[in-house]
Amino acid sequence: MGLRTCRDGGPLCECEHVEGSEPEPPNTRLRGRDTETRALADALDGARSGRGAALLVSGGPGRGKTALLDHARGAAGGFTVLHTGGISDEAGLPFSGLQRLLRPLGAEVDGLPEPWRPLLRDALTRGAVADADRLALYTALPELLSRTAAGRGRPLLVCVDDADRLDAPSLDALSFTARRLGGTPVAALFTAREGHGKPAGARLPETMGEPTPDALVPGIAELLLAPLEERAVHDILTDSAPVTLASAVRSSLVRAAHGNPAAVLGYLRGLAPAQLLGEEPLPDPPRLPGRLRGDFLAPYRDLPERARHLLLLAALSAVPRVHLLLTASGGADATITDLEPAEERGLVRVEGDAVVFTDPLTREAIAQDTPAGRLRDAHRALAGAVDPERAPVEFSLHAAAGTSAPDADLFEAVSAAARRAKRLEGRLAASHAFERAAWLSPDSDERACRLTTASYEAYMAGRTERATRLLSQARPLAVSDRRRVTVDFIDAQIAMRGENALDVAERLYTVGRELIPHDRFLALRALVRSADSASLAGDAGRHARAAELAVSLVRTDDPAPMRLLSAFLEGCVISFRGDYPGSTPLLREATGLAEIAKPSELIWAGITGLRLADAPFVRAATSRAVEVGRARGEQATLPAALGFLVFSEFWSGRFPSAAGTALTGLRVSRESGQTIWATQHLASLAMIAAIQGDVDTCRIRARAVASQAGENSLGLAAALAAWALAVLELSRGNAAEAFFRLRSLVHSAPGHGHPTMRLLTAPHFVEAAVRMGETEWARTSLAGYRRWAESVGSPSALALAARGSGLLATGDEAADHFENALALHRACGDDDVEHARTQLLFGAFLRRARLPGRAREHLNNAVETFERFGARLWVRQTRAELRAIGTAASGPDPGPHAAGELTAQQQQIARLVAEGATNREVAAHMFISPRTVEHHLRGIFRKLNIRSRVDLARLFN
Repeated sequence: MGLRTCRDGGPLCECEHVEGSEPEPPNTRLRGRDTETRALADALDGARSGRGAALLVSGGPGRGKTALLDHARGAAGGFTVLHTGGISDEAGLPFSGLQRLLRPLGAEVDGLPEPWRPLLRDALTRGAVADADRLALYTALPELLSRTAAGRGRPLLVCVDDADRLDAPSLDALSFTARRLGGTPVAALFTAREGHGKPAGARLPETMGEPTPDALVPGIAELLLAPLEERAVHDILTDSAPVTLASAVRSSLVRAAHGNPAAVLGYLRGLAPAQLLGEEPLPDPPRLPGRLRGDFLAPYRDLPERARHLLLLAALSAVPRVHLLLTASGGADATITDLEPAEERGLVRVEGDAVVFTDPLTREAIAQDTPAGRLRDAHRALAGAVDPERAPVEFSLHAAAGTSAPDADLFEAVSAAARRAKRLEGRLAASHAFERAAWLSPDSDERACRLTTASYEAYMAGRTERATRLLSQARPLAVSDRRRVTVDFIDAQIAMRGENALDVAERLYTVGRELIPHDRFLALRALVRSADSASLAGDAGRHARAAELAVSLVRTDDPAPMRLLSAFLEGCVISFRGDYPGSTPLLREATGLAEIAKPSELIWAGITGLRLADAPFVRAATSRAVEVGRARGEQATLPAALGFLVFSEFWSGRFPSAAGTALTGLRVSRESGQTIWATQHLASLAMIAAIQGDVDTCRIRARAVASQAGENSLGLAAALAAWALAVLELSRGNAAEAFFRLRSLVHSAPGHGHPTMRLLTAPHFVEAAVRMGETEWARTSLAGYRRWAESVGSPSALALAARGSGLLATGDEAADHFENALALHRACGDDDVEHARTQLLFGAFLRRARLPGRAREHLNNAVETFERFGARLWVRQTRAELRAIGTAASGPDPGPHAAGELTAQQQQIARLVAEGATNREVAAHMFISPRTVEHHLRGIFRKLNIRSRVDLARLFN
C-alpha cells in the first residue's frame, strides 16, 4: 500500500488537510477517556475561535497517549494538521524533530521576513543556531504557524507525540511556541511519558530569558492519564476480543491489565482461542507484548547494576520490603541508597520500609525479561530471607521457584507453609502453595495428595478452571481407591456448579457410597451435596434417596455438626412429603447449624429457615455466610449464600437490596464459572422485575431462565421464573394466565418444577383460581399451605393463609379472615408488600360490599406501600379501585386524557382490555360477570368514539 501524501507533497503523518466544518468520528472508540477527549475538544475549539490552546497529555507506557492524539487528529475537521514524534535514535540530532514537523511548510518558511527566514532555514538544515539568535529563532515559530493558518484559511493543529524522546533543542523551541499561542488559530498537543523532565542530549545554552526548568513542557496545562477503570477495560475486551470470552478469563485479563489498554490488547493477541474460551489455562500472569515491555524496561536498563538487582528482587516479592531486599541481595555493603537511581527515574517510591512500583506492570516487565537462571537465583535468595511462619505463601513461591529438582526436605517445609497459608491468607493462596509443594515431592502418591488438595482449595476459592486443571494432573497419580474416589468427589463438586443437576446428583450419590469404607465424614458431605443437587433439580425422589443413606451414616455419639446435618436432611425429606408437623421439630433442631461459622453450614441453616418461613433468621444466616465466605476466600460458596439471601430480602419487601444482592450474585457466579447459580440469580431478578411491574425485563429474564434451566434440569430456577411470570400477570389483572402458569407447577416433573415452590406459590395460586372461579383448585391448594403455616407458626405465612380464606369466603366471614390476616401482617412487621397486597384485596372486597369508607383506608395504605417499592402495576390496580369508590389517588394518572369521560369502573375495564385481557379475564379480576363487562365495553366504545379493542389499545398505549 503506497504512502498517502497531502497537497504539498508531505507524508500524511506530518501534514493533513481535514476538510469540512464538523469533526469526523474517530475510527476507534476510546473507552474510559471521556474527560480527556473533552479536554482535547476544548483545545480544538480554542483554535477554531482564535484563542489558541496548548496541552500536554502525559502517562505511563500503554495508557493511550498516542490513541488520544489520533483521536484529536480525527476530530480536527477543517484543520491543517502538522505531526511529529520523538525518536530515540534522533534525540542527539539538534532540531531533527522540528525539521520533521515543519517539512511540509517549505513555502511558508520561505515567505517569512528577515531575520526569521535564514535563522529557521539554518536551524532546520544545519541543526545549529548561535546563542544570541535563539530568541529570534523561537519567535519565528509562532509567527510561522499563525501565517500558515491565515494563509490557508483554516486553523492549525500541531501534534507532538512522545515529546520526551524529542531532541532537546526541538522541544525547547516547541515549548516556547506553545506558551505563546494565545490569540492565534493554533492548537498544540503534546504527549509524553509521565514523570519525565527535559530529555538528555545536546542542548543549547541556557539564558536568563529562557531558563530550562525540570518540567518537560513548562507553562502549559498538563493532563495526566490515570489507569482505566475496570468497566472501561471490560468494554475494550468486548470491542476487541475475537471470540466471546469466558467470564473467568475476562476477569483475569482485567486484573492483569491494571487499567492499561495496550496491555489488555496485547494479552488478547498473545492468547490462543482455547485460552480465551477458558478451555485451557491462562499464563499467570499473562505475558506483556514485547514493545510495551520494552517501553517499561527502557529506564530500568539504564540503572546501575545494584539498583537493577534490587528492583528484580522487588519485582519477585509479593510485598517488597527494604530490609528483605537488602538481606536477599547478599551484599554486606548494600544500602537503601542503591535504590535512589530508580526513584529518580520514577520507577519506584520508597515509603517507610515498603518499595512501591509506580506502575504495577513495571514489575511484570522486569520479571518477564530476566533470564531463567538469574530468576532462580533471585528466588533462592528471597526464600532464604523470608520468614516462613509470617509469610508462608511467599516462602512457598520462592522455595519452589528457587530449585530445579524434587527435594523431600523442601517438600515438607512448603507443605507446612501451605497449611499456614490457608489459615492466614485464604483458600486461593493455599491452593498455590499446595501446588508448589506437589512438584517438590519425589513420591507420586504424595504429589497426588497435594495436587488434589490444591484443586479443592482452588474450587472453594471459586477458581473452577484452575481446580479442573490441577485435578487432571492429580488423577493419573491417584493409585489407591481412597485417593481415586476423593478425586471423583472434587470433580463432581466442580460439575455441580455448571452441569446438569440430575446427572450431578447421581454422580455425587455414587461417590458418597464409594467413600463410606474410606471416610464416613467425607461420604456424608458427598451425600449432602447429592441431596443439594437433587433439590436444585426439584427431584424429591433423588433427594430422599441421598438423604436416607446420609442419615444412616450418622451415630448418636458423632460430633454436633454431623448430627445437625442429619436433622437437616431428614427434616427436608419429611417436609417434601407434606408432613409438616413431622418435619418442623427436625428443622428447628437443624437451625443449630447457624452456630457453626462455616459458609456451607450457614447456607444449610438458611435453607432450614426458609422451610420454617422465618425470613429474619434466613437473612441473618445467609448474610453471615456471605461475610464468612469472603473473609475465608471461599468464593465458591458466595453465589449460593447470596441466592438464598435474595429470597429473604424480597419476601421482606427489601427490593432495592434484593436487586443489588441478585446482581452481585449473578456477577460472582459468572466470574467463578457457576452457571447453575447464575441461572438462579437471573430467576430472582425476574421475580423482582415482576414485583416492580417491569413487564419487558421480567419476560426477557424469565425466557433466559427457562432456556438455561431446561438445559441443566434446574427445577428450582424454572419454578421461580414461572412464579415471576404469574405474579406479573396477576399484577396486570390477567388472572387466567397466572392460574394456568401456577397450575402447571402442580404436576411438573423434576427439572421443570419444585415441591417447595408449589407450596410457596399457593397464596398467588389461590388468588388467581378464585378470580377464575376455580374454587376447588383454590381450596385444595390453600389446605396444604395452611397445614404448613400452622406447623411452622410463622405470622407471615399464617397471614397469607388467612388472606386465602378471605378470598374463598363471603360476607362477614370473609371480612373476619381479612382482618385476621392484617393483624398477623402487623405482628410480623417484615412483609410490607404482601401486607399491602392483602390491603388491596380487602379494599376491593369492601368496595364490592358497598363499604367505601372502610375500603378507602386500606386502599390508600396499599397504594402508599406499592409506590414506595416501585410496584407500578399494583399501584395502577389500587388507584383503579380508589377511583371506583370515587376517590382520586395521589400521583400521576397512568391513563390517557381521553378516558376522562369514563366512569371509574369503565376506566378500569378499559385499561384491562387495552392490555389484552379477555372479557372473562376482566370479569375474574373485577368480580363481575362477563355479560356486565360486555355491557360496559359498548358504553366505552361509544364515549370514546372507537369501534374495536384494537382502537382501545392504541388509545391507552
